[in-house]
Amino acid sequence: MLHLTLVVRHVETLRSARVGQSRSIRMSTQNNFVENSTSSLINKSDELVINWHITEACNYSCTYCFAKWGKPNELHRSLEAIEKLLDNLADYFIKGSSSLKQKLGYKNVRLNIAGGEPMMLGSTFSIVLMLAKQKGFKTSIITNGHYLLNRKFDLPNNVLDMVGISFDSQSYDVRCQIGRVDRKGNSLNSDNLKLALEKLSSTQQGLKTKINTVVNKLNWQEDFSSLIKEINPYKWKALQVMPYGEDNLLISNEQFNHFVDKHSDAGLPIFAESNFAMTESYLMIDPKGCFYQNSTGGSGYKYSESINKVGAAKALTQISFNEAVFIARYLPIEPVVLINGREEL
Repeated sequence: MLHLTLVVRHVETLRSARVGQSRSIRMSTQNNFVENSTSSLINKSDELVINWHITEACNYSCTYCFAKWGKPNELHRSLEAIEKLLDNLADYFIKGSSSLKQKLGYKNVRLNIAGGEPMMLGSTFSIVLMLAKQKGFKTSIITNGHYLLNRKFDLPNNVLDMVGISFDSQSYDVRCQIGRVDRKGNSLNSDNLKLALEKLSSTQQGLKTKINTVVNKLNWQEDFSSLIKEINPYKWKALQVMPYGEDNLLISNEQFNHFVDKHSDAGLPIFAESNFAMTESYLMIDPKGCFYQNSTGGSGYKYSESINKVGAAKALTQISFNEAVFIARYLPIEPVVLINGREEL
């Protein structure tokens, strides 16, 4: 493990900004924060989120996308395998007394379906959501939004608790350079985004909305304030572009911090994640039904055996998961890292 001091900005920073108060001073802890944080922050994570990257297929071709597995034999092609996976996850994380439940004190488990583009699976996608709800999961999806307006199937009512739409720029030219465009040149614009959320909210009672923005070289100076204020999402997540794909879109920590600070000062519901915050802090399942995890050494992914083969408990022990950073990701302000006494954002 890297010798890092994790610094968590005070949770009240945004609230203070909204009422015109001065910005809170960042709160620092000692080097033992990571080791002791799960006890000090217990019950601050009411919800455990499991991210199932159900398919590699996508209608967009974003240059920084990390969802590349070489066209694997995807588990969703078998309804029996889908149900077995969901049963394994529910038995361990919901019904059982998992070690994570004891450490984090979570009350709910949300299954977040991502891709690729999960809505390309059509009726199979709907079946996954319905089965997940039946087995006690809260449900959410991450989508590029295209099929919310152009779908060839009807999404059942009330199968989603949250939707996250990836939206990286208000400029069509920038979206094209990123690759957030299909083969016909179609790309979700700001008006499409608002319409997609409006339509989905009409069929999914109590739906929470989230916008995901990957901050990169092409958009780090862009101002999203007016758009985010108009949409008024439950959460706006700003993600520092990861070193996958083309490195020419990478930005410095200072550039990422500039983007975050500019929009934090505007009182927006921004939850920011640097490269560090995204390392070993997600519970992820690949299209084949294995847990996988990115590593601190930047050497790609580490995979577990198939969850359907060995069970969720054993598979989980085969990857690393940092509970402290997981909790910190759900604070309204980005976890900050001090490396050798120097702040890294």
